[in-house]
Amino acid sequence: MFSIFKKYPGLFVAFSKKNDGSMKLTGSPLLSDKIFLNRGKYLKNISINPETVVSAEIVHGNKISVVSNTDGRKMIAGADGLIAQSKNIYLSVTSADCLPIFLFDPEKKVVGMVHAGWRSLEKDILSNAVGKIKELGGKPENILVGIGPAICQKHYEVGPEVAEKFAKYAEDIKRVKDKIYLNIKNIARLQLLKLGLSKDNIEISPECTFELPEKYFSARRDKPEKIKAMIALIGMRT
Repeated sequence: MFSIFKKYPGLFVAFSKKNDGSMKLTGSPLLSDKIFLNRGKYLKNISINPETVVSAEIVHGNKISVVSNTDGRKMIAGADGLIAQSKNIYLSVTSADCLPIFLFDPEKKVVGMVHAGWRSLEKDILSNAVGKIKELGGKPENILVGIGPAICQKHYEVGPEVAEKFAKYAEDIKRVKDKIYLNIKNIARLQLLKLGLSKDNIEISPECTFELPEKYFSARRDKPEKIKAMIALIGMRT
């Protein structure tokens, strides 16, 4: 999915599509069976054992949890991002317009998976993620990042109170008549650069989830009663 990761054969990244079915974890017993069926089928198709997958709950916060092989099959409560230094464990988040952000430090063999919308970016979730990698011995200049398919600025309308929170990113705020649009992909890139990552180590998918209705779910476009989402995964294989 990202050329930046291709020279690391042990690294595995994946992002599901709409035809794989919704992967959004839910507390509703009416939906859970279908979701787990979708997940099981998808994971089987990409040769991943469900017992080795760790999921972030996704609460639009800034909590990053460090996990290991013992956390397989768990959902980490309150987390919007996961970090691991273990092999054969796969970190996952779901998204349906927000940013799925894949991180990899090839020197220290650390992987990370982060879900970020405007709320998490405003709460400095990326600073927390990079901080956790540094705690494991990693260096910002070595971290490679892939920012996956997400909503583009053209379709990401926000209110003036949200735009105000990102006032220092003036070039990523576009005003068209009485509407305001935010470029969260580039805001994430700028935040990563400020944290010491190299611009050459950041790759951004050009795909917009809103503009590809046959390929991806989009909460903004579909406005479903229950959110349907893709799953993003990263892990290191032995």
